[in-house]
Amino acid sequence: MTKIVAGQAGGLPLKSVPGADTRPTTERTKEAVFSWLESRDWLQGNAILDLYTGSAGLAVEAASRGATKVTGVEQARTAARIAQANAATVNAALGRDIVDIQQMSVQRFMRVTEPGSWDVIVADPPYDIDEAELTPMIAQAFQALMDDGLFVLERPTKADEPQWPEETYVVDARRYGEATVYFVRRIGY
Repeated sequence: MTKIVAGQAGGLPLKSVPGADTRPTTERTKEAVFSWLESRDWLQGNAILDLYTGSAGLAVEAASRGATKVTGVEQARTAARIAQANAATVNAALGRDIVDIQQMSVQRFMRVTEPGSWDVIVADPPYDIDEAELTPMIAQAFQALMDDGLFVLERPTKADEPQWPEETYVVDARRYGEATVYFVRRIGY
C-alpha cells in the first residue's frame, strides 16, 4: 500500500491502481523528488500540474506539502477513478479542495491549457512512450509553464535523454534505481 510521505496529510494511505498497466513512482523516488522540490521552495503556494497522474500519488503529495492548486491528468478510466478517490481523501484531510483530477488524454489537456498557467509541471509518462509523443508533450509543457517555472520528468534510466526545447537547460538529473528524474528550466531563470 502506498501512502503520502510527508506534509499535512503525511502517512495517509492511498489506493493503488490494480494490474500492471500503471507503474507508480516508487516511494524512494517520490520522497527524493519532493525533498528536492521542497528544499528549493517549489511547492509552497504554487500551482502544480501532474501529467500521466496514475493513482495521483505525486499530485496528492504536492498538495500535502503546501501546493495551493494541483491538477492531475489521466486518460485511463480505472486509474482516473482511483486518482479521484485519492484526491477526495486528501482534500478532506486538508479541509479544502486543492487536488482536481481530469480524465482525458495529456495531449487534449495540453491543447486547452492556457499558456503560463503552472509553476511546476511533473510528468511520469509510460516508460514505453513513443518519442513522437514524448517530444511534443515536453514542448507543450514548457508553453503551459510560467516563464520561471520548472518541468520535472521521470524516464527510465536506460532510455536516452529526451530532446529538450531550445532555450531550456537541465538544472539537475538524478538517478533513482531504474528511474532518472530531470529538473528542467528555461535559460535565463
